Amino acid sequence: MPAPDLLQWIAMSHKSGTLVIKGPRFTKKVLFQNGLIAAVTSNNPREHLGYYLVGWSYLSEDDLRTMLDMQRQKNVMLGELLIQTGRLEHEHVDHLVRIKTEETIYELMLWEEGDFFFLDDAQPRRDFRELNLPVDHFILEGARRADERRRITEAVRDSNQIPKLLAPPSSGTLSEVDVVVAGGIDGQRSIEEIALHCRVPEFFVLSFVYRGLQDKSIKLLAPAKQIRKIPGYSRPNWREAAREVENALALRDPLEAFRLLGTMREKYANTAKALDTADALEQEIVKEIERVQDLLAVVELAVPVDDILSLQCSPEEGFTLSRVNGVYTLQQILNLLPGNRLYNQLILYRLVQRGIIKFRSAATPTFG
Repeated sequence: MPAPDLLQWIAMSHKSGTLVIKGPRFTKKVLFQNGLIAAVTSNNPREHLGYYLVGWSYLSEDDLRTMLDMQRQKNVMLGELLIQTGRLEHEHVDHLVRIKTEETIYELMLWEEGDFFFLDDAQPRRDFRELNLPVDHFILEGARRADERRRITEAVRDSNQIPKLLAPPSSGTLSEVDVVVAGGIDGQRSIEEIALHCRVPEFFVLSFVYRGLQDKSIKLLAPAKQIRKIPGYSRPNWREAAREVENALALRDPLEAFRLLGTMREKYANTAKALDTADALEQEIVKEIERVQDLLAVVELAVPVDDILSLQCSPEEGFTLSRVNGVYTLQQILNLLPGNRLYNQLILYRLVQRGIIKFRSAATPTFG
């Protein structure tokens, strides 16, 4: 189903949990509370809060690194930490978080393909600022932006291109945002840099540039030869990798955390601190699984058998489901599965999250 229909389906069902959408390049997670959008996360560095904090000059790169290190100790979301430490006022954080949330979802509406699943009642382990925005807030504006973005893409290939004013725009036709954007165009800044400099979403700069191309008041120059660093995004290192694992755990996604942990161990195999941190994070995953799984519980399907074939499952999930017969306990199924035991436990945990299987106490009788 199209992304807007998917969001509306969750909203109309008044669901609470996490919608996970995996696209060709990035993964987004939308947190719902009773059908309202509470928060979003993304592994696209341009959709991180740090991108706006640094790009909009609220924090330096060093300040952001310090805050991220502190975040791990206090176990709170970054926005909450900024308020607690007095670095930003409530209204600034609320504005930034709202912009980040809106832009992440509007960009999602441009996706033409992807896989998704919904994790019922999967709420983050960290405290975060709930927005509780109705899905309708995004639908109409998202559809309008998606149509306009498709037109813009035909004329503007890359947000690294540099717009240059050929004639002053007519002030009588400009909105307040247009005036700000026009003031940021200096023939040196790229479209992305103008958006950051003016503290506005990139869409507004793209729209202004597109209209300027149409009336020939703007021309586009080639991107700068030097690749510019993404604000708020440090060069990948083992600490950044560990932070990604922690974020997955905070969002109640231990399977993703385990997969990221494997990548971290492989990439930083010669870094002792990285491996020690990975071991500690794996113990966090083990604690999370032990908290929710009873090895003596019987595993049974939570959906009709006929529905299994229509489910989108990975090969590992499919193989695991083939061992679920409503008689075997979790311990017995784990003994039948090849490979890493913890990984198999996480596959079963994901199937429970997706509502495909459920656990029943071995002492509970069955009727039928």
